[in-house]
Amino acid sequence: MKLGTAKSIITPAYPIRLCGYASRNKPFEMIAEDIYLRVHIQEQKGERFLFVYGDLLWWNSDFISEVRPVLSEKYLIRQENIWFAASHNHSGPGTGNSFTALLETYDKSYGEWLAKQIDKTIEKALDSMENVSIVRYDGSCDLNVYRRKTDEAGIVRMCPNYYVAADTTLTIIGYYRENGTLKGTLIHYPCHANLSDQNVLQPDYPGIALRLMDEQYPESISMFFQGCTADLRPNSVLGNQFISCDYSKVQLFAGRFFECCQKAIADGGKKIELSSDCYLQSRVKRRQLPLKQEFTWEQVRKALKSERLEIRQWAEKVLEKDVRSWEELEISCISYGNELSFIFINAEISQIYAEYARTLYPGCICAAYSNGMIGYLASETQINEGGYEPEGSALYFALAGTYKPEIERIIKRAIKELLEETNTEREV
Repeated sequence: MKLGTAKSIITPAYPIRLCGYASRNKPFEMIAEDIYLRVHIQEQKGERFLFVYGDLLWWNSDFISEVRPVLSEKYLIRQENIWFAASHNHSGPGTGNSFTALLETYDKSYGEWLAKQIDKTIEKALDSMENVSIVRYDGSCDLNVYRRKTDEAGIVRMCPNYYVAADTTLTIIGYYRENGTLKGTLIHYPCHANLSDQNVLQPDYPGIALRLMDEQYPESISMFFQGCTADLRPNSVLGNQFISCDYSKVQLFAGRFFECCQKAIADGGKKIELSSDCYLQSRVKRRQLPLKQEFTWEQVRKALKSERLEIRQWAEKVLEKDVRSWEELEISCISYGNELSFIFINAEISQIYAEYARTLYPGCICAAYSNGMIGYLASETQINEGGYEPEGSALYFALAGTYKPEIERIIKRAIKELLEETNTEREV
């Protein structure tokens, strides 16, 4: 297999609003550290596979629908072989305007410039193509915590809960040149990148850890795949409440995370064998996820005049989507054999789905915040419990309702079918 890598700074040239916190309603005040775009291009048997990573909250679905077809045509890469991944960094700019402006404000000029940066970075990556081998490192990192807790009033929003086990799975994929040097790594871990709510641009712990990785291995370029972390948050706690950090504390957290990555590599890995006649396989499925709607068109129209800003913004976006009763799940898979498969999901999704995928194929890695965003996808139990993820967030994501409990069955079926079909194709 061949691999090309490149990275580019995507720090805005002027202050714009950061997304992820409604409380930040002005352009950022300062730049603590640059944010980056990182590209990996793999090639096997004449077919290309493109991975684009950003130190961003997510890639808005509107942005993806515009950029992906253009890249597919220019670089002769099938659209289902193009994946956009984000760290879920709450201290970066937005990439679309399909949600309420309180959640994500889009600067069109920045978006157009970002698309050009993607194109330039892909060109650089193509110029660096080399033969590589793959080594998988499996480790553990306990820096996250389950963030949903029940009391007499019901679900407590964003409260640490140490009685529910958090997914501590840390996986690193190393790509090595023929001379044994490291060309790049892919780091996967499930933990929100929301350590700071300061109005300061910075890449949060994933981006800082990637910088540290690149400094440790100067001839390599790494990227990060965020996991199924809808119900997981950094274990930054005072008493029984989450606390926000300044940039210096984010650096400390990132340093601890980098130490976990270094330990996983030092403990040794397993080579992923790709035979000379091996063809990488990718597939994609799209499913409509149903929404429960407890309002009428007329009520939505009336909401345009609500005294609450977030309600007015919600109503405007919902009417733009014709108050549709579903959102489209895009879930895709690429398989490197029984010991390594990636599943990409265009949502914030609960940790049970990654656990489910691993029960089917232990080598499976689930990357959320990929190729768009349709909001929080909770489990059936979580939906029935209520709380921010299945209910409160729907307002900010401009969903025309809340997801129904049966989405768990739909999502799990799609995961199962993808893994079975992709790995069966490899065996034929």
